[in-house]
Amino acid sequence: MAADSVGTASSPPPLPHRDPSRDFSHEASSSSSSRAAGAQPVSCDGRAEEDVLDIDSPWVAAAAADSRLEEAAACLQPESEADEDEIRNNQERQEDELMALEAIYGDDLVEFRSKAGLRYFQICIRYDLHDDAQVCARLSSATEKAKYGGCPDDDHDTKEHDAGPDEFSYTCNFEYLPPLILTCLLPKSYPSKEPPYFTVTAKWMDGPDVSQLCEMLDTIWAELPGQEVIYQWVEWIRSSSLLNLWFDGKILLGQDIQSRRHNGDRRAISRSISLESVIPSMLSYSSKKRYQAFLEDLHMCKICLNQWKGSNFIKLPCQHLYCVKCMETLCKMHVKEGTLFQLVCPDTKCNTSIPHHLLKRLLSKEEFERWDRLALEKALDSMADVVYCQKCVVGCVEDEDNNAECPKCSYTFCGFRKELWHPGKQCLTPEQKLQRRRGSGRMTEREVAQELSNIRELYKDVRVCPKCRIAIAKSEGCNKMVCGNCGQFFCFRCGKAIRGYSHFTNCRLFESHDMTDLDRQIDELQFGNQMRNQLKPVGAMVRCPRCREMTFKDDEKYIFCMVCAASSCTMCKRIITDRRMKSGHWGSSECYSL
Repeated sequence: MAADSVGTASSPPPLPHRDPSRDFSHEASSSSSSRAAGAQPVSCDGRAEEDVLDIDSPWVAAAAADSRLEEAAACLQPESEADEDEIRNNQERQEDELMALEAIYGDDLVEFRSKAGLRYFQICIRYDLHDDAQVCARLSSATEKAKYGGCPDDDHDTKEHDAGPDEFSYTCNFEYLPPLILTCLLPKSYPSKEPPYFTVTAKWMDGPDVSQLCEMLDTIWAELPGQEVIYQWVEWIRSSSLLNLWFDGKILLGQDIQSRRHNGDRRAISRSISLESVIPSMLSYSSKKRYQAFLEDLHMCKICLNQWKGSNFIKLPCQHLYCVKCMETLCKMHVKEGTLFQLVCPDTKCNTSIPHHLLKRLLSKEEFERWDRLALEKALDSMADVVYCQKCVVGCVEDEDNNAECPKCSYTFCGFRKELWHPGKQCLTPEQKLQRRRGSGRMTEREVAQELSNIRELYKDVRVCPKCRIAIAKSEGCNKMVCGNCGQFFCFRCGKAIRGYSHFTNCRLFESHDMTDLDRQIDELQFGNQMRNQLKPVGAMVRCPRCREMTFKDDEKYIFCMVCAASSCTMCKRIITDRRMKSGHWGSSECYSL
């Protein structure tokens, strides 16, 4: 039987965080948009915990239950005065039963004001699903199929099944099902003679199924006459009702309820709107419950290895979890240092960028403005057709002839040589410019030769990043370079993108012609030390060179052994006995044995 709409009957006091007068049909029709707005159980979308406090509200139907129990209370016969002792005994038993139910179900039980002197309460019953529940919704026509096609959530497995020429079925998997609401009115003769007056509210089930639940509760009372029965009712609904109604773990919901009006149990409050509205609401409920469980459960941060509640975590788009404190520290550090290319997931096998809305949440206003400015600068620097005006340092887009006009000061210049626009003339090379300046008498032969040498030396030590095309100069060190704009490793000798040091079996890691033998030996030793430190970084266990016991490495240069109380150098493995030696030993000629 279709559930009554919210009428004029007096409704009980509202549940905590619930609005009994809320129209469920309106909630169902708007669930699709609310689900898109933030039903995903992730905290990177900025959702607050308050979003999930009233998720049971649309499934309560408190006004309809109150109306039907009020009708039942009006039909009660006045109790005989001869039964006062029995009534007094029943009231004591009812009070004890309610105290036990409150201790068991906690906030899921809400007691309302008494109705005609009778105890009146309701219990929110939640299903314990060990595996996902599979709900099969049968729709009646191709039109309904077209309407329903966009309803299921991407996080749920959905399948279409042919069910006949005029109907089809749609299957969804749910981690959480909406609750059932058992509303009870205890007559004075309960539990000695009469059972409780009750309604079963299941706003997502078909009417015949909810009526069958009511009949089963009557059967349980018939088997336990004169006993408190509400706990047995609740536990049977919670643990056995799904198995009693459906088989093989699949929940079947019938065709559109408007075409299946039936005369069922008056105590059954069932689905009153179409499946195309109910199924999205069920998906939204399941997703919000999953998010609520995520907030309440403990999770381990892979950075600090501490356990926190889910409300203290950030879940990135790649689904990796990290605590807010670690992510704040990481983002603030890279923004301060300008290494924006490292604002990615900290997982070593993941390279997912941290979204800008998350950065806005984790950074202060000033830090976010710095990130925004640096990101724009790096984006402009990586564009081959963007040049900067020499007068006001504003980015300009140059055309095919390398001409650009500043949008701020209207200065027109050659983007290739950064000089005044020269239409119809070829750009002069640096050498040609110097020759002209020498011919005009502005520079001597010695000054021209020195300037040419400087230009050749400058261009010799500049390479272009193979990924973002940023010009990078090398001042010293080996040929393995890292781009400060995008983080790409490349070989300075050949300009190819590389990973690790395997590339340098063909290319030289160090240029031998521009360094002395001593410099070359020091660089090779430093490279070997760098490789050893990568194998045994700070925080690893290393072997003490004196006693050979494993000890904790807490410093990059020196190790202190807790067993033999000796300090040793990480590069040459010598024992350092004098504290004053520590200040200048590591990396010195004595350390290198040169």
